[in-house]
Amino acid sequence: MSTLIIGFFIGCAFGAILYLGGATSYRRILGTLRLKDMWIIKLMGTAIGVGTLGVYLLDLGGLANMSIKPAYVWGVAIGGIVFGIGWAISGFCPGTCVVGASEGKKDAMFTLLGGLVGALLFSMAYPYIEKGLIQNANFGSITLESVLGVSGIYLAMAMSAGLLGLIFFVLKDRYE
Repeated sequence: MSTLIIGFFIGCAFGAILYLGGATSYRRILGTLRLKDMWIIKLMGTAIGVGTLGVYLLDLGGLANMSIKPAYVWGVAIGGIVFGIGWAISGFCPGTCVVGASEGKKDAMFTLLGGLVGALLFSMAYPYIEKGLIQNANFGSITLESVLGVSGIYLAMAMSAGLLGLIFFVLKDRYE
């Protein structure tokens, strides 16, 4: 139960950071999709870089339990396409639509509702598509750690440093 409470508060903090960082601003989202305003990309990249290292450190300290899900290539590819189309149409990703809905933005509320309906439809269709679509391209719980034979914490440190370096020293806003 305490894990759920900790997760809830981490989620609230992440939502607050998204809100304060302007990740639900139409102007920022449009600038991001046009690759002119890098703020949201930098915000999310920082979260990924810090989170990657944080999860590995929590796992090493016994405060988290890494559970690697199987790599379903077709499921990931189709899910990515659906995600991209949904983001392009609505202007929200799953995290920002929850934050936007909590702000009272109607478009975010409809995006959230659409995501929930999509999840329901997927869960209903899953037994019918599992064998043909998902199991045919199942590579199992594969990780860079297992492929390269390098400890995950070293990979997390390198990837986090590389991503944070890219964010802070390479990505620049482009205004016309």
